[in-house]
Amino acid sequence: MLERALLIVTVAGGAALGFLWPTDTARTTGSDDSVEVTLQRSPDRHFYAEAEVNGKPVRFLVDTGAGELALTEEDAARAGVRVDPDKYELLGHGASGLVRGQYVELRQVDVGGIRESGTKAVVVQGANMSLLGQPFLETIDEIVIRKDEMVLRDRKAA
Repeated sequence: MLERALLIVTVAGGAALGFLWPTDTARTTGSDDSVEVTLQRSPDRHFYAEAEVNGKPVRFLVDTGAGELALTEEDAARAGVRVDPDKYELLGHGASGLVRGQYVELRQVDVGGIRESGTKAVVVQGANMSLLGQPFLETIDEIVIRKDEMVLRDRKAA
């Protein structure tokens, strides 16, 4: 429960500044046919990834400590993910009170050619930033942070 509450606080805090700066996402193919995605640190000190969810663009705050992949209601709708607000459940407590949402499964999440199918996610009521957490990140072979770069490397994606 605490992890979910921290997820919501992270989403809200990062989102306040996250949309103000562009994200540089560079994809390269490694010498062993792996895919590498390099993310540049934003002025707000976070990493953001331009991704596709079910083939539609979504901007994520990358959070290696988040136990969930979270979507805003707007991003979920754009990606064709249907939710029923009458079926929202209590996810936890955040800075602004109760946090509610609905768990879903995404057909595909693609970050610069690193693709995962059947990813579990939660659509968070009232969230203003989507969050790329462990359900996607734990499937990647290697994540390295060096100064102002985060490199995601995946051998199976190529």
